[in-house]
Formats: sequence, structure tokens, C-alpha cells
Amino acid sequence: MAILQIGAGGVGWVVAHKAAQNNDVLGDITIASRTLSKCEAIIESIHKKTNLKDRGKKLTARAVNADDVDALIRLIDDVQPDLVINAGPPWVNMTIMEACYQAKVSYLDTSVAVDLCSKGQQVPQAYDWQWAYREKFEQAGITGILGAGFDPGVVSVFAAYAVKHLFDEIDTIDVMDVNAGDHGKKFATNFDPETNMLEIQGDSFYWESEQWQQVPCHSRMLEFDFPNCGTHKVYSMAHDEVRSMQEYIPAKRIEFWMGFGDQYLNYFNCMRDIGLLSPEPLTLHDGTVVQPLHVLKALLPDPTSLAPGYTGLTCIGTWVQGRKDGKPRSVFIYNNADHEVAYEDVEHQAISYTTGVPAITAALQFFRGEWAAHGVFNMEQLDPDPFLETMPLIGLDWRVQELEPKQPVIHLLK
Repeated sequence: MAILQIGAGGVGWVVAHKAAQNNDVLGDITIASRTLSKCEAIIESIHKKTNLKDRGKKLTARAVNADDVDALIRLIDDVQPDLVINAGPPWVNMTIMEACYQAKVSYLDTSVAVDLCSKGQQVPQAYDWQWAYREKFEQAGITGILGAGFDPGVVSVFAAYAVKHLFDEIDTIDVMDVNAGDHGKKFATNFDPETNMLEIQGDSFYWESEQWQQVPCHSRMLEFDFPNCGTHKVYSMAHDEVRSMQEYIPAKRIEFWMGFGDQYLNYFNCMRDIGLLSPEPLTLHDGTVVQPLHVLKALLPDPTSLAPGYTGLTCIGTWVQGRKDGKPRSVFIYNNADHEVAYEDVEHQAISYTTGVPAITAALQFFRGEWAAHGVFNMEQLDPDPFLETMPLIGLDWRVQELEPKQPVIHLLK
């Protein structure tokens, strides 16, 4: 058995550590990235933490350009993996999927292949490019598992669990995400700054009244009492799983909410207003062409550097309301992750941890034959039970909190 991991950023760091801790099932591990030194730093950390469970298995680093399909195919042919785990940014999804299709090897990623804020790549179109591979993967006899992070990912498994075990009819699904931790910086992003800034500046799309609704970012807000984290303001955002849930789970409203502090939004609004969040090329006075967002990315801390000294908890979950046995029911299915616990385990912070752990949990389901049907699948389509049995063993537990059924109080902001 063997896996090929592509991507050596924050998520890739955690994925590699967790793969190493479970290499008795996953087999040999190859970590590949455009920057070989990043892969080598992860391997050094794995050995430092003695996280390689079976020392008889290989753990190696390779360089690859994930935008080059032919280069990817050559690497796959050389490594001969049973599964390719894409831990890179979303814009490399399509080249890696194409390489996997041509090489006839199964594929897993953690986010949709679009930026969700560009025209033609927004939530109503999200997954269209990857769903086009359903028949191809089925005919090739390989598996594709999409969005196997936490959100997207585990929150969709929570929704599937609610459908299977907790509800007869669902009215609303609200995905709730807050980071109540403290990294000590005035402003920083917890994962790739380019991906993060593109994600949160686009219009929000949510499903209601049997159609897509579109509103400006941060214009819908509610306050929610998160277990062990307290009450936080959360804002409606476009997000991958809203599209896949709408496809596979019948509900009257489906919406994603993320917590932002007032200081964070002040920085964000200022940078957006002066153009620092733009991905469009800009020509400087000396003729140099830059992308403002790339300049900002170079200025901000590397997410990996935030991990030492990061304290506090995250809380991410799925708030489902509907009916069971004819009675109204409201539940919040959630996880709390601790930044300090994540650092002790894999030398990283909890944001990357909550993406990397589910990816390896899903990989284990594939290797065990639980999630190995031929074709391309989102997490809502797969049996939630074996995944939710495994995830606590890999590092993230989960709980079900019963709530009083009620309509959320949504504030409409300018």
C-alpha cells in the first residue's frame, strides 16, 4: 500500500503527520510539493515527534509542479500510490484529478476546485468541474472523494448523520465555524492567505425557498453560543458544502456562517477598500507587474509559524433543525479542537489540524473498503457511521447538543 500526498502547506503538514501515525494501513508515504524543502521540513518534524508508526515503511519527499499534468502523471507512475491525497490549494484540483484519471489512481481532496468569488465559479457552479469526472472515474475503476476536510467535509458527514439517525424531516442546516483561539498577532490568516482572502471577500450564496440567494459578504450576521467557546458573531459566507448539501440533502434553507472579530473585519475592510485583496495584476511605476494579493501574502505570517504559543479552542459544527417523530427538534453536532493539543501532536495549529485529521480519516475509510466505490463522491453521499467511529481515534472527537427549536435571529447589515 502507498499514498502520494501533494501539498506541503499547513494542511499538508498535518495530513503527513497523521498519515505517518497510520502508515500501518496507508503504507509508504511520498510527500510532493513545488518546494522540496517544505516536504523535507515536514519529514524532519515527523521523525522529531516519532510519529512514524511503522518504521519499515518509506517516507520520502519529491518535487513536482502541481500545475503540470504530465509531471504529475510521471510522479504517479514512479510512486505507484493506491491513493493521491491533494493537500494543495483549490486551483490545483483539476490538474491533479486529470492526472489521477489518466493514471487510473484514486483521488481525495479537502476543498472545491474554485475560488467561489469569481464569476462562473460561485456556489451555484461549485463542484461542476469536478462532478464532470463522475462517469470518467467510474469507468476508470477509481474513487474520487471530494471536500474531505472539516468544512467542507466533517460538517457534511454530521448532516448525513442527522438525516440517517436524528431527523425525519429537515428544515434548516446552518454550518457554524468559529476560531476562539489567540495567536498573538494583530492580523494573520490561519491557512493560505491567498485562499483565505479570496474566500471571505466574495458574495455569500445560500439556499432558501428553493432557489439560490446572493448577498454581499458580511451583510448577514447572527450570534450563536458555541459550546466551550461562548457567544460569537458569525457572518454568512459562500462555502463549498452549501452546494453539495443542496444537491444531496433536502432542506428548506442551507447556509454557512463563520466567526470574525471586529478587529479582523476592520483590517479586512481597509485592505479590500485600498485594493490589497485584489488578485488582478497591477503595474508599478518601474514596470514591475505584481498581484496585490500576492504582496499581502508575502507580508503576512506563514500559517505554520503561528502554531507555537497558539492557545484556545475552535468550534465547528452543523446546526440542524426539523422534526423527529412528529415533534420539532434542533441539534448542534460539533467538535472543539484545542490549538495547544494540536501543536503537541503534530507541531501545528488547530485550523490545519481540523482539516488534516478528517482527510486521513477519509483515506482510512477508502483503504478499508468502506468508501471505495468507483466514481466521484461528496461526503454527504457516503455512510457517516464508520467515519465518525474512526475520527476520534485519529484526533478529533464530536458531540451532539440538543437545543431549543427556534428560528435564528439574522441581522441584515449594510
